[in-house]
Amino acid sequence: MQKERDDYWKPIVADLKREYDVFKNEWKAERNVLKLERDTFKAERNVFKMERDGLQTERDALKAERDVLKTQRDVLKTQRDVFQVEKDSLLMENVGLKRMLIH
Repeated sequence: MQKERDDYWKPIVADLKREYDVFKNEWKAERNVLKLERDTFKAERNVFKMERDGLQTERDALKAERDVLKTQRDVLKTQRDVFQVEKDSLLMENVGLKRMLIH
């Protein structure tokens, strides 16, 4: 009687173990695929971060260059204003001298 029960359950248990092994292997394979995808995304993210950092460095350099150019522009504007004042002063002096010569 016990042997009949064992003979009845042995193939069922063996089938269940095989199904379990198949499921476990499929699950492990899927998990490995997901891990690889995650690692790929992390690598891509790191590349984008490096590109971003490079662009930020380039942007900072361009900003510094822009600031230098703005400073140079301001210096030139100041020189222009000084020359304009000197020109106006010389013109006024010239007009005064002409009036003195005419009168």
